[in-house]
Amino acid sequence: MGWFNKKEKKKKMEFIQNYVPTSKAQLLQMSMFFNKGDLQKAQEMFDFYNKNLQLPEFDPVTPTFMQQMKNGAVDIFSWVKENQEDIVQGYQLIYSIIKNKGALPITPETPPTGTPLPPINE
Repeated sequence: MGWFNKKEKKKKMEFIQNYVPTSKAQLLQMSMFFNKGDLQKAQEMFDFYNKNLQLPEFDPVTPTFMQQMKNGAVDIFSWVKENQEDIVQGYQLIYSIIKNKGALPITPETPPTGTPLPPINE
């Protein structure tokens, strides 16, 4: 039986080392669970882990489906508003391609701006 307890203790320690609590309430629950309800040991474990962690008191509440939909719609409409000019230019390009039956619209080339290079004297 001693070997079984060592194996269980090792699994317990690996779980504790890999456990990442997201709130103080969850850390306290973990401490109570691992110390099998012993309040003094659980409080010591909680204090040991809590002194270096900056955790909120409770886990944040996840937004409801409707709140997520509302936030998504607000994000989409704000992105469209910010990129409105690019969207219109893309629409006009696609419309002109369709109107010209697949041919890209030809824009006149502008001459390069800047001063010409001086002639090379040998």
